[in-house]
Amino acid sequence: MKTLNLNKLIILLGLFLVSAFFTTGANAACVVDADGDIVTTYANSNGRGVTDTVGDSDNAAGVQVDYCLVTPTEYKLVFYKYGICKADPDLGDLTSCAFLFEDADGIEHDIEKDVSESLAIPEFAIEPGIYPYSYVQLSNELGMKWSGTMDAATTGEDAAGTAGDGTSCWTSGRGPTSASYQDSNGAAVTTVHGVSKIDGIVTIDCAATMGTPLFNYEILTRFSNGLCSANLEPNGDKITLEIEGTGQGRGIPTVSLLTTADAFATTCQNAAKIAWTTDLDTSLTITEDSTYEMMMLATDSNTMLWNNGVNNDLYKIESGAPRIMLKVTN
Repeated sequence: MKTLNLNKLIILLGLFLVSAFFTTGANAACVVDADGDIVTTYANSNGRGVTDTVGDSDNAAGVQVDYCLVTPTEYKLVFYKYGICKADPDLGDLTSCAFLFEDADGIEHDIEKDVSESLAIPEFAIEPGIYPYSYVQLSNELGMKWSGTMDAATTGEDAAGTAGDGTSCWTSGRGPTSASYQDSNGAAVTTVHGVSKIDGIVTIDCAATMGTPLFNYEILTRFSNGLCSANLEPNGDKITLEIEGTGQGRGIPTVSLLTTADAFATTCQNAAKIAWTTDLDTSLTITEDSTYEMMMLATDSNTMLWNNGVNNDLYKIESGAPRIMLKVTN
């Protein structure tokens, strides 16, 4: 067994188009023009005419919808565990796992687009062997910072909470929002991370000139469809996704929600963490000379929502998650 130096594990962030993990059905990236402005079509002929789609599994190209996908310039995540496993850990048995780090309080880290840096963790040791699974445990509250320009004046809010219009829009810092509301009227949800905003609160600022974007937070309170007045599905609302990724990170992801005590969450109210297992397409082979790179790959899986009943009102950004994978070099 070899103890590896701290600088053998680094964080990398790049652009990588993959499946949208935690979005709500939006599949198409926002259309931009030659100037990089998001193309909008504020005709509102049917209460939805707020932005174009290039065509996806839900809509044909040219159909007017009220959402499109963007890539944040920065994520704020809190990590609790990251490791590789010899047996499937998605039901909570981590006895076969070797961890690059474990931190009960969580390690907060800002991940910026096109920036690579070290993650502040202690030295670690990984036993040589074959590892078919990777395992990540992180907070279910995700921070995202975004700014962008529109090709036509768009309504958000300003710092005072009143309507603001312009072609420059950015995340306001108002939040957190919840992936699901308490009831069908959009009531707030009391979560481990605090009380969410009620439905209808605008969390995007717009003005004639660009302001300073702040982190907007969304709490992923459930993965399945439903309200937070209902219990989660078994095993922490466990969902297995389609195979995705490339290279060493390619595999089938399974996600579940956990409590602060690492038990499976039973309600939106006690969901605190995400357990993210990947059944790797190709097992990782670890030797005494292995070095490691923790890859944070930004995706365009964050959903930008417009108000589907008002002509040009931008509403909020919903979180996707950067894809997390481990690259091993022997």
